[in-house]
Amino acid sequence: MDINDMQQVWQYSPEQKFVIKPRLARGERSTGGGLWFITLLPLIGMVMESFAVDKYSGAVLWLMVIGLMFFGCYADLRHADDLDDMTRQGLKKAVLIPPLYLYRRDKARGVGTTKGIVMGILMVAAFFSNGFVKGLTVDADSIIERLEMTPVSVLGYKEPDDDKTIGSQLEGWFDDSKYESDCTHTGDIYAVTYSGTHEGKTAEITVNVEHDGYIFKDITPEGITLDGKELEDDELKDMQKTIFVGDEADDEEENSEVSSEKASEKE
Repeated sequence: MDINDMQQVWQYSPEQKFVIKPRLARGERSTGGGLWFITLLPLIGMVMESFAVDKYSGAVLWLMVIGLMFFGCYADLRHADDLDDMTRQGLKKAVLIPPLYLYRRDKARGVGTTKGIVMGILMVAAFFSNGFVKGLTVDADSIIERLEMTPVSVLGYKEPDDDKTIGSQLEGWFDDSKYESDCTHTGDIYAVTYSGTHEGKTAEITVNVEHDGYIFKDITPEGITLDGKELEDDELKDMQKTIFVGDEADDEEENSEVSSEKASEKE
């Protein structure tokens, strides 16, 4: 094969050349970029939801996301210069249904229908995964099940082992790993009471769970009754630590006592 033949083989046809779009002038809008922003708004809302601290901030977040969907579609239609009157009238009716608007808008632009389909999927995912819908499934039974699977580190104890859950610690503390659970509900507070025996004595442990209908705000160990006596102050705190941290709590106390004794001897 000579050089001329090689040039013919490797010669690009005009259809194979990359078309570089001219750079947008300052202030000029990117239609595709703006439509993709509208498309991904439900996903943005799901990510931002993790920063909501209560039902009020969650409501503001989702109202803002929903409002941006409609506003984005309206703003795009208002500034669309590539539409004829008939197409524009059809899109006006679809503004209130953002996935449908994106579907028809892309068809009018001749760029496929990907954005409308993607946004529809993301809206369904956002609907079923947001805190308000999940909050409808929260009741006394689900609170008990969830609490027993919760790592003890959530209670504020320094415990790097997430395998150590509230349920596993209760099993280790109550005699024969047997106890009964009960849950009462007052406002946003669910009081979960665990009852059984410890070293042959009747025992009752209460843990409060706060859920405002949107998010779990707090899980706090509360009262302990042992052999008919309600523990208080330091005695209560020490017993809570023993239950939820285990033997490590005693080891930490012994180590701290040894350290303080050595320090006093040096002095």
